[in-house]
Amino acid sequence: MKKDKKIRELDEWLSNANDHDFDDNTTEILKNYEEVQLEADFDYISDIDNTLGIFEYKKNGVQDYILNKLKKKNISEIKLEIDLHGETIKDSIYKLNDFFSYAYNNNVEFIKIICGKGNNSVDKIPRIKITTQSFIKCSSIVHAACTANTKDGGIGVLKVKLKK
Repeated sequence: MKKDKKIRELDEWLSNANDHDFDDNTTEILKNYEEVQLEADFDYISDIDNTLGIFEYKKNGVQDYILNKLKKKNISEIKLEIDLHGETIKDSIYKLNDFFSYAYNNNVEFIKIICGKGNNSVDKIPRIKITTQSFIKCSSIVHAACTANTKDGGIGVLKVKLKK
């Protein structure tokens, strides 16, 4: 196409257009977040994941460098967080679904989950941490996850990279 060549249809449309034709009528389209269906039975949950210490996870097909990048990411750079201290297993699942849905629909790439180490649990088993790790493994929008550095909360804090 030659430079400065006019397009007849475009010229006609522009000459007949009114101000409303140029209004931005786009509406925000929410992404389809698929809720994680996780039973509140701890035996069922611990079959999915029962890691008590350092947690590292990456979805199949996700390259190693993404997990390595997440491990190196400074916790202070991750602005969106949820604190699950004191929650029941059932309530933590509901809150995680709401939190993940919000993050995904707002194009948040990194999130932080404070789940605790289980030090105040009756039998010292970190039920909320294990529930959170199982939730992460079952979520279709998680690319990678890992525990934070010791100075940032260690095994009681999880850093998560979501798909965009």
